[in-house]
Amino acid sequence: MEISDRIQNYLSLLEIRQKSKRWNLIYISGIFIVSILATLALGLVTGLSGRSVYLITGVDIALGLSFIMAWIRLEIVRSSIELLKNVQP
Repeated sequence: MEISDRIQNYLSLLEIRQKSKRWNLIYISGIFIVSILATLALGLVTGLSGRSVYLITGVDIALGLSFIMAWIRLEIVRSSIELLKNVQP
């Protein structure tokens, strides 16, 4: 097996990973947006106070961090694909 075949196989594997990472990012961003909107709606309707503010803020921060991590993972795969396309003979 030649090196170019290995690179081509790895490139196809990275493209599959890119699709799955993109879907993960879409799902997580949807959940994050719904969570933020629910927090705003809950705050406007009931007026958040006390311990519930800390709980909801913690959940929103955790979802925001998972969104950022998913985005970074997608960018890593994209840059790896770009690198392999430039390295190909």
